Amino acid sequence: MIGWISVLALAAGADLPPPPTDPRLEAFKAACVPHRQDMAKATEALAADGWEQVADDDHPRLAAAMARARAEVDDPELEMTLDFSVWGRTRDGLRLHLVLNRVHAMIGDTEDSDGDGVIQSWERALSWDTLGCGLWDFEATGPIDNAVMNAWVGAGPVQFIDAPGQISGGTWNVHHMMPGTGEVHMGFVHEGGGMGIAPGFAGLSITMSSALPEEPAEAE
Repeated sequence: MIGWISVLALAAGADLPPPPTDPRLEAFKAACVPHRQDMAKATEALAADGWEQVADDDHPRLAAAMARARAEVDDPELEMTLDFSVWGRTRDGLRLHLVLNRVHAMIGDTEDSDGDGVIQSWERALSWDTLGCGLWDFEATGPIDNAVMNAWVGAGPVQFIDAPGQISGGTWNVHHMMPGTGEVHMGFVHEGGGMGIAPGFAGLSITMSSALPEEPAEAE
């Protein structure tokens, strides 16, 4: 009896349609997920998969997005460094761009706030290190279907926006499947709808940011 139940279950499963997919999401998963906490390995994997490093002006919309990103870092009041690595690839007629960015920032100040002459752990400035990975399709004419994202994550978006003629997209929690990574964002900016993001920007993006493992403390 149990054997027949197993056979019937397998037969029912065979009739299920494959989960929906999209070449942009598949490219993002291959490029950004495996080495999401190691920039050196991520860079090696991109080169091995046919991605090539490109200049910001490889596409005018890429240039607009990168100009905005680099301007945000150029703030003398921020104790932060941000390294960019920009890539491009054409496969099956689809031109995509990918940006890696490593952020190092110090949060707060190290100070002896209680005046006991000893710097306690809670009195030290915190080091914040992340690796961001974003895929861009600047010629996209619409967002990725939510069903595609839902099938990958196994749940719907926790946030969603749909402003007709401007921007649409959502945020998916992925920590359960990618420890160290909290969320994946998918968004589409319509032609002329990106003035609040970057003048001249439009297209589809899939992005995430992952916390980098702490480096071992040096022995004093």
